[in-house]
Amino acid sequence: MNQILFIQNKKRTGGSSDIKKVVLFFAIMMIVFGLILSGEGVYAVYQDRVANRDKQEEANATTVIQLSEKDAANVLITVNSKTVISELIYNWGSQASETISGQGQTTMEATVAMPVGQNTLTVKTIDVEGNQVTKQGTFTLTVDKPEINLSLVDGNIKIKVDSKTDLSNVTYKWNSQQEQQISMDTYANKQTFEKAIEIPTGQNTLTVTAVDVYGNQSEKSQEIKGVTKPKISPLIQGSRIYFEVTAEEALEKVEFEFNGKAYVINADILPGDKKKASYSVEMKKGTNTLKIKATTVSGGVAEGGPWTQQY
Repeated sequence: MNQILFIQNKKRTGGSSDIKKVVLFFAIMMIVFGLILSGEGVYAVYQDRVANRDKQEEANATTVIQLSEKDAANVLITVNSKTVISELIYNWGSQASETISGQGQTTMEATVAMPVGQNTLTVKTIDVEGNQVTKQGTFTLTVDKPEINLSLVDGNIKIKVDSKTDLSNVTYKWNSQQEQQISMDTYANKQTFEKAIEIPTGQNTLTVTAVDVYGNQSEKSQEIKGVTKPKISPLIQGSRIYFEVTAEEALEKVEFEFNGKAYVINADILPGDKKKASYSVEMKKGTNTLKIKATTVSGGVAEGGPWTQQY
C-alpha cells in the first residue's frame, strides 16, 4: 500500500512540471511574436521615411532655387522647375512672409530689397503636385546714415541733407513747435535736400531729422539766435523813387540795384545810431526797376523788390 501511494505522488509532481514547461513555451512564443510585430512596425516607419526622403530628393532634383545679389541693395531669386510652380513664398528673418503666384509657369524671377544689416532670406516653392523646396541665403546691406548740415545764409538757416541712398523724408521744427515734414516723393534727386528757412527772433533750437528709404535716421539740433530783420519801404514821388530802411539795431550796409546798376550804402556814412538809411533815385523814361537788400550788424537780412515803375 505504501509503495502504491509513493508512486501516485511521484506522478502528481511530474504533471506540475509539464504545465510549467507549456506556460514557458507560450510565453517565449508571445515574446518572439511581439518582437516580430515590433520589427515589422519599425521597418514600416523606416520605409515611410525612406519614401518621404526619396520624394523630397525627387522634388529637390525637379525644382532648383538660386539666390544671388542683383546689386548692392537687392537679391535676385531665380527658380527653375520641371513641374508647374504653384507659388513662391519668401521672408527675411522673422518678418512676415510674402507670396508670389506661379501663374502656371515653370520658371520664375523675383527681386527683393535687402533690409539693413545682416539678414537671412528664406525662399520656398510649392509646385502643383504639392512638392516643396526650401532655400536659404544670408546677405548683408550696409548703408551710411544721411548727413545733415546747417549753415547761415543771408540771415536764414539753410538745411542741407546728403544721402548715399534715396531719402524718404526730412522733418524740421523750431523749439517745441509742430514738426514740418517734407516728403521726397516729388523730388527728382532724392539723395539731396536743401531748404532755407527763416529764423524766429530770439534764442531758438532747430531740430532736423532725415530718414532714408531703408529706415536709417539721422538727427541734428543746433542753437540759433534769431535777429530782427530790417524793414524796407519804397515810395514814388513825381519823377523820383524814395526808399527808407529801418532796423532795431545798427545797419551794416544797404545794397540796391537800380536799372541794372549796383550801389552800396555803407554804415560809416549813416547818421546817429545807424538804424536808419534813406535814399532816392531819379527815374528815366521807360521802365524803371529797383531791388534792395539791407543787412544789420548781427546778420539780419531783408530783401525788397524788384519793384517796377513805368515813367
